[in-house]
Order: sequence, then C-alpha cells, then structure tokens
Amino acid sequence: MNPRRAQAEALLTAFDWDVAHSRQVRDLAVQLFDQLTGLHNLGATHRDLLEAAALLHDIGWTVSHDKHHKHAYRLIHESQRRLAGFTAAEVGLIANIARYHRKALPALKHEPFAALTVADREIVRQLAALLRVADGLDRPHRQEVQHLTCEVAGAVVTLQLQVRYDPAAHRAGGDRKRDLFEQTYRCRLVVAAALAHG
Repeated sequence: MNPRRAQAEALLTAFDWDVAHSRQVRDLAVQLFDQLTGLHNLGATHRDLLEAAALLHDIGWTVSHDKHHKHAYRLIHESQRRLAGFTAAEVGLIANIARYHRKALPALKHEPFAALTVADREIVRQLAALLRVADGLDRPHRQEVQHLTCEVAGAVVTLQLQVRYDPAAHRAGGDRKRDLFEQTYRCRLVVAAALAHG
C-alpha cells in the first residue's frame, strides 16, 4: 500500500468514525479524479491529497456534529506527525480540502484558505469540488454506489451511477453537492442513477 495512504487509513481507524462511509467517499472521489483528468490536469501527488482528505473528512464528528467540517480541519492539522509522509504544506492542503466537504465554499474571508498561495487555493477548490460530490453520492451513508462512470460532453459532465438501492436519493445527494464543482470547472454537472443489475 502507498505509505501515505496507509498513514491516512491508520488515522481514520484511530478516530473510528463511520469508517465504511469514509472509505466509500474516498473510492468515489478517486474515481472522479481519475476519470476527469482532462478537466483538472492534476497529478499523482494531488490524488494522494484528495485520497487523504476523503478518508479524514468526517473525523470532526468525534468532537461534534455542529461544525464537524471545521473540527476535521483542526484535527488533521493537529495530526501532522501521524501524517509524516506528507509535508506540512500538504497537510495544510488536506485539512482545507476536508474542511470544504460541506457548508460554505472556499472564500478569502476564511483565514486558513486566504493564507494559502493562489496556486494552492486553486488546488483546494479543484479537489474539494470532487470531494463534495463524492460525499453527496454516498448521502445515505450506505455504500450503495457500485459503479461510477463520468462522461464529458462540452460544458456538461454526466455521472452515470449504478446503485443497489434508491437511485433518486443518490441523484439528489449529488445534485446537492454540485455547487463548487460547477463553479470551479465551469461546467454543468448532471447525476444519473439506475439500479444495478444482479
């Protein structure tokens, strides 16, 4: 296993909060990343950042449901020694990406985001956009998405989902979290879901 992934996995396991959901969100986020390289033009290092942020995005629940995205930011920062495979700057990016998986979009009024370089702010936007969508696709927290395919046609990205149960809930979950994706990638996101066969 990639040692950086192993460190993020170990930290997720230590916090022990909805591990199955976090791993599903990681899997979906990485699939989005891999299938949409033509949109983001990011590389393997950025994929590692997204994977870690996805695994750790909900650890703030161990503090409180209220503002758990902000608690996740803080806990990731405080866990820098346990994420030793990442540089301090990369841990900062992971924390910011995780922080924006829900609620407000990245904004300069948020001090940690504003403190990043212009280039790093764009990386956070691009990766947080993928994380938000992935989180929305597992909205029921039941790991029902069995297959995900991305289709890009002009300014429209369509996600085709094969799910075990309730396609409408998965469409609604993806729609609810498409805001940052559409803003960042300047395209419309369409979520289509159907029951998987067999």
